[in-house]
Amino acid sequence: MTTTDQVRHDVLEACQALAAYGFGAMIGGHVSARVPGEELYATTVLDKTLSELTFDDIVLMDFDDRVVGDSRVISPGIDFHSGIYKLRPDVNGIVHTHGYAITAQSAFGRPPRVFHNLASYFFGRTAVVPDDSIASIAKSLGDDDIAIIIPWHGSITVGADLGTAVALHHTLDYAARLDIDMSAAGAEPMPDDMVLRVRALVEKADYLELTWQMMRRAAPRAKVPA
Repeated sequence: MTTTDQVRHDVLEACQALAAYGFGAMIGGHVSARVPGEELYATTVLDKTLSELTFDDIVLMDFDDRVVGDSRVISPGIDFHSGIYKLRPDVNGIVHTHGYAITAQSAFGRPPRVFHNLASYFFGRTAVVPDDSIASIAKSLGDDDIAIIIPWHGSITVGADLGTAVALHHTLDYAARLDIDMSAAGAEPMPDDMVLRVRALVEKADYLELTWQMMRRAAPRAKVPA
């Protein structure tokens, strides 16, 4: 398998893993992975849900956001992927969806409050932007940010590898559901001085890698015949 085909396969597996956990029911959103050593990334076509995608639906894009060797229709909002890859050389995987909970939470126009240990991942590491243009993201995305909230739209997660970005997306969805439910109930979030101590423990447990492997195991449930 060539390097580019491996990256395309990785994107497909990530999409199936996300679909298995409830992100595959709508048109919209996109997943990508950087091709190592090249100004290329693999990403998803627009006209299928994450649960419907096959290998042929994962295309290559250059950093000018032109489809390489294909004529498939891509989301008109795809350019933030190349923009983030240019801004953040440490990022090799990006997930953007309009999942129900993270979209509902995005209407708050703020990062999720910390109502559970896992929500601590996003404390101080989540950018809030006015829209999904790279011009907006560039002004707000910090060197250590792992998530982006687009108010009334959805969210983006990024990672040093695609598996991390996928695991963060699933975790962000959980944090968003807690924020919606617990804020409505009047509960108080975790005190700031406790959050970093809690996050250190969660990271020590390698939670994101374990979550990615869990999601990979579920991916075949969302796979459709080629």
